[in-house]
Amino acid sequence: PALLFPERTLVHLILTHDQADFDAVASLLAASLLEPKAVAVLPPRVNRNVRGYLTLYGERFHLLEQTDLPSKRVGRVTLVDTQSLLSVKGVSGKTQVNVLDHHPAGSGLDSSWKSHLEQVGATTTLLVEALLEEEPVLDMPAATLLLLGIYEDTGSLSYPGTTPRDVRACAWLQRAGDQGDKES
Repeated sequence: PALLFPERTLVHLILTHDQADFDAVASLLAASLLEPKAVAVLPPRVNRNVRGYLTLYGERFHLLEQTDLPSKRVGRVTLVDTQSLLSVKGVSGKTQVNVLDHHPAGSGLDSSWKSHLEQVGATTTLLVEALLEEEPVLDMPAATLLLLGIYEDTGSLSYPGTTPRDVRACAWLQRAGDQGDKES
């Protein structure tokens, strides 16, 4: 962690909600792929099925546990799949907060925060759409985690809130995971 946080640098953290599901953790991964200098931080608790997946493949994703964060000033936080900021050391009233979520604006959304809210089936979909432009190479575990994020929040693309955007993101992830494994 010391190499990740040079002494005088303000840290950019990517955070999500506690008791994180696949959409939340997949959104952490996707946001970290889009912002490689940011640090994606797992919440204190994740769902059991997510913990099982992370036990198998978590080292590949470079997701930090909150307990591994050094005491540094946090200059910026990106919240994914949530509109609530968990208590994290280094965050202050001066910390810039950006929200990316697929839920409608909640009554507790701080008006001083920047927010990007779009109603699609999963927050992961919004981030995968941004990844489409960069065309990163994804290995199968990363593509699978992103797919699980969309599948979980859309009921495997069957819930009424599922959009064509969710389906397109899944199709791209399927191809990207296949390509990534061929290039490995």
